[in-house]
Amino acid sequence: MADTRTVVLFPSLGVGHLNPMLELAAVCIRHGLAVTIAVPDPATTAPAFSATLRKYASRLPSLSVHSLPPPPPAADAAAAAAAHPILRMLAVLRAHAPALRALLRGAHALVADMFSVYALDAAAEAGVPGYILFCTGAANLAVFLRLPQFCSGSGGESLRDLGDAPVSFPGVRPIPASYLPEEVLDRGTDLSAAVLDAFGRMADGRGILTNTFEALEGSAVAALRDARDTPPVYCVGPLIASGAEEEEEERQHPCLAWLDAQPERSVVFLCFGSRGALSREQVREMATGIENSGQRFLWVLRAPAGETEAAALLPDGFVSRTADRGMVVTASWVPQVAVLQHASTGAFVTHCGWNSTLEAVAAGVPMVCWPLDAEQWMNKVFIVEEMKVGIEVRGYEPGVLVEADIVDTTLRRIMESEARQGVLERVMAAKESAAVAWKEGGSSCAAFAEFLKNMEEENVAMAHSSQVPTLGSS
Repeated sequence: MADTRTVVLFPSLGVGHLNPMLELAAVCIRHGLAVTIAVPDPATTAPAFSATLRKYASRLPSLSVHSLPPPPPAADAAAAAAAHPILRMLAVLRAHAPALRALLRGAHALVADMFSVYALDAAAEAGVPGYILFCTGAANLAVFLRLPQFCSGSGGESLRDLGDAPVSFPGVRPIPASYLPEEVLDRGTDLSAAVLDAFGRMADGRGILTNTFEALEGSAVAALRDARDTPPVYCVGPLIASGAEEEEEERQHPCLAWLDAQPERSVVFLCFGSRGALSREQVREMATGIENSGQRFLWVLRAPAGETEAAALLPDGFVSRTADRGMVVTASWVPQVAVLQHASTGAFVTHCGWNSTLEAVAAGVPMVCWPLDAEQWMNKVFIVEEMKVGIEVRGYEPGVLVEADIVDTTLRRIMESEARQGVLERVMAAKESAAVAWKEGGSSCAAFAEFLKNMEEENVAMAHSSQVPTLGSS
């Protein structure tokens, strides 16, 4: 494909969504496409967003970064007045649509983030096909696409009213209603209406690229393909960093030198994402459970809102008593991919964010599921019951304090029990499938090729339709 063909990528505001979008940019560039990433006005993004963008721009010299101008004052004021962060984000992304439309003229296609769905209108007005990048898995996509219809047919009942009653969607194991994203649980609110509308609008794309691979989520992928009202779905994952592109600062992180001194597959890695933090009470129970378990550990500890120093949350003497077998990191980040790929890492206590899930699968590391919010509770079900590459913390539900003895038992179970062997075998098989997916003839490689073919056909069709004279035209 000629390198003059430009694909415009439009992420949303979260770093967790930006990373897979930039990995997709790398894939597009490897396939000979010119890539422009259109980013919102920097005043609307967090410092981590700009830092991530700079890192990828350095790694991908041909990537064109286009900063969209600030939205009109009226639109900016409307976004600022929105009550909930997601409503503000959606308003910001919608306000940037006019500037995006101008950028799209002359481009070949648009790929917008799942929360940037209203950019599809800009693509249609510019006469280019618009696609969605769904940055989590196929099972989540199968649920989210059906949620608007599911909620409209609930007879006025809110999902929250269903409590833990199981709800079912094609291709997906039944999940408790309470595990669905908090933003959609209450019927009739501005927030739920906006999120459900965004979910419904994803089906307006000419196709949906999803960050998964077929061998990991076969049932959900099959259900999506069988659905008559769903556009083509392209499984193009895992869209995750390989670890080979780490910067010098990341390679020199002291936790890697500490891991070098530990036995193979002996360390439990505990990390709850870039924003995840446990309560003061939960940190103390966690620490006591870790200490009692006797396991080696690397714990990334972040202070919750209102707390200033993470280390102060730990029980007195915890660090000194466990110094011979553990390391607590209170800095804002660790090189997670490198940690998961390290030979000493034996298990991963995770919040079940999708990027972290794929990174663990690609590294062949069994997971302990400790979801916190968003779609993470759904992911826990898929990881434990469908993929069977992790275990749950028994008795842990939203809002529940997990006591030290449960932490102790869970860590021993993932590191020492017979159950570990089965989980390890399955996650190692998934690791092999992930490695094959992007090789020549692999499922993700074939899916991306199909996406390129569809993009060409849609471009020709849209160009032809714009040139056909209408009745009464001269």
